[in-house]
Amino acid sequence: MRSGRLLSFATAVIAVIIGPAPAHAGLGLEVVLRPGYGSAGDTSPVRYEASPGNPNMQASAIWKGTAKPYGGGFVLDGAVGYRPYSFVSLGLTGGWRTSTASSSIPNELTGVSRSGLQVGFYGRGYLPVTGLLSDFDPWASVGVNYVYDKQTYNQSTTAPTGLVSLTHHGVGIPLSLGIDYRILPLLAVGPSFQYEIVTAEGACMIPPGSEGHQCSDADSSMRVTAAKNYQVWSIGLELRLFL
Repeated sequence: MRSGRLLSFATAVIAVIIGPAPAHAGLGLEVVLRPGYGSAGDTSPVRYEASPGNPNMQASAIWKGTAKPYGGGFVLDGAVGYRPYSFVSLGLTGGWRTSTASSSIPNELTGVSRSGLQVGFYGRGYLPVTGLLSDFDPWASVGVNYVYDKQTYNQSTTAPTGLVSLTHHGVGIPLSLGIDYRILPLLAVGPSFQYEIVTAEGACMIPPGSEGHQCSDADSSMRVTAAKNYQVWSIGLELRLFL
């Protein structure tokens, strides 16, 4: 008799936890804003690599990759998607990030800065949760982005002097995990983590005066710039609005 009551009690508890699906499944348009903190690595993905036989150029420590000036910075991502079913959403995404510059930069380099932009597509899967946990939305997503990374600095002793730009183009594959909590019928908030692998597609060193670009697609007999792969990670707080 006692075992039967315990079984009935356990069944009742489970029924409450995994009860019927909520009426507010959150289907339809969703808008996401995600401020956070992250890093794209401490060195430049635009690298000075002279081909054999080429005369060596005067290259800065950042372009050579011997300096490691960059730290983490502010990240802001956004997305607009559609959730046709409770377990999946698809849409467009974009983002902007910055990197801090350390005090260990060589003396001849000033005004060092780095930022990045990206735009692309994403697909997100939601883990079905009902009952007492129905206000939580655990999710995982994957996407594909065009990623543009730009560094600028002033060089005062390495000829030619003036403002230098290092630009990098790549394809990013972001992998994300998070869990949102529905604080209002139309609004959910929660932490998330993203790791993005950026595959290099091209890069340029743009010297002062913007003349004499040194790009990675130049003929091998003249090429001195290489585009490197890199990774970006970030943690953030997602705000998701259902429309």
